[in-house]
Parts: sequence; structure tokens; C-alpha cells
Amino acid sequence: MSDDHTMVRVPTYIPSVDKILGGGVPTGSTIILFTEPGAGGPEFLFTSLVNYCREIMGDYQITKHAMQPAAIYYITPKTSRGQFVEMMKQQFSYLNSIDFEGEILDKRVFHMDMGDVYFARSIVPLSWYSQKTISEHLRNLPPYDDYGGLAYLAGMVETAPENSMVFIDSLTPYLPYFSDSEKWQNLVFLIYGLSRAAKKRKITFVILLTTGILPENREIALGNAFDAIIRLAWQKSQESMSRQRQMYIEKFAGVLPMLSSRDIATYNVSISPETGFEISNLRRVA
Repeated sequence: MSDDHTMVRVPTYIPSVDKILGGGVPTGSTIILFTEPGAGGPEFLFTSLVNYCREIMGDYQITKHAMQPAAIYYITPKTSRGQFVEMMKQQFSYLNSIDFEGEILDKRVFHMDMGDVYFARSIVPLSWYSQKTISEHLRNLPPYDDYGGLAYLAGMVETAPENSMVFIDSLTPYLPYFSDSEKWQNLVFLIYGLSRAAKKRKITFVILLTTGILPENREIALGNAFDAIIRLAWQKSQESMSRQRQMYIEKFAGVLPMLSSRDIATYNVSISPETGFEISNLRRVA
């Protein structure tokens, strides 16, 4: 890595990833994690979030070239707050040793349940995603748009504190709203606009998307709208039936040219119950 550390960075809170990035990613970056199912996308976000909690509690130290985020937002239509807390505590016992809900949650780490917005005008029964009665729901319909709430969600770039990080656990559930060509172009425009606004307010976005769902040309077009593309995939061994998770950085504006040739590589990914997502075993790209 170059010795030029003038660029302000925010850590990913995954030590092995931050090491190759010189301490973290430029603030205001928009990063898409293209991930095959089970290849480690959600675990990347979970590990980052938990190690951020460790730093708040004084149990983790970021590099001197990185800046602690003002807050982390975890946005999902999949889990309620209670389900999220239970899931995280089951995977990371560290959260059971601190007052996670009292000291951190809703103060520095914000779980945003998008269920009411995402399912608001769908056929999904209200009782599946909300505690409200039907009359309460109709009296207080949540903010909505024609895209399952995605534009409302992207509006976090205007409401989150500067120097925050926003994790969107997947774009995949929103893709059916962008099936025709006109709506698809609106999604691409939205991401380009998000990239501009994120830099202005120094808000870093990390967004998951499952690979293989979009046609290749659409996946390329969407990736071009982001500052960075990180891919997580399964590599099947030629010698055995075992599979290995792997990660590589496909592009990163302002970062990739600064990486040494040693760091332009494919990395093996390991996921463990306590440490979460880590990369190791450098494999140089020819």
C-alpha cells in the first residue's frame, strides 16, 4: 500500500480487509458487494457492525489513518428489531457481554426495519410484518414510492449524520420493481445520484446484491454507478469436492491505483462464529 494516507478513510472494521485498503475506504464511498448465496455478504456487514461496537466499548482499535463513523445504520425489510438483536447475539457472544441494547442500539447503531414501507401496498398480510392494527395502518401509511420504498431508503443520504455508514442488507428484494427498461434506468440514475450526494455529506454506503439475478449487461451498468465493486463467490476445488469462499476487489475509485501489486488479488474468505468474516491466503491475480 502507498504511504500516501492523506485521503480520509472510514474502517470496514474487518481487520484483514482494512489492512489491504490502507486503513479503510474513502469516506462517502458507495460500495456494492456482489455476492453469491452463502458466500459471505451478510457476514461482511455483521462483522463490521460488531467490531464497530467493540471500538465504542474500547475493545477494538482502528488504524491511525481511519476515522470512526458517527453512526452505523443497518437497513432491512427482512427482520424486526427484536429478531435482529436475537440473531446478532446468537452469532456473536460478545454482544451478550455488553449492554448492547442499552448503550449502543438506537444511539450509535440503528436497525431500521423497512417492512412497513416495503410491504405497505403488497398482498402480504399486515400481521406478518407489523404490530399495527389494520385501522392504525391505514391511518398512518408509511412513506412510500413506486419502488418498494427504495427511493425513500436512499434518502438516508440526507437524514443520516455526516460521516455515518449505511448498510443496506440487499438490493435484491427491490429488483422486481425495476423490471421494465424505463424503471431500470431510474434505478441506475438513483445510484449515480446517491454516489454524488454521499460524497457531499461523507456518508458511506455498503449495499449487497445477489449475483446471477440480473442479466450481465444490467449487472455491469449497475456496478458502474458505484464507486467500488467487491465480489464474493464460491470457488470449487479441482482436486476435491470442497468449496472455498473467495473475495476480490473488482474496482475501487481512488483506491485501486494505490494498491500494491501484491494486494491486487483474490483472497480466501473464512467465517467463524466469533470473529465473523475474514480474508486470508493471498492469491495473486495474473
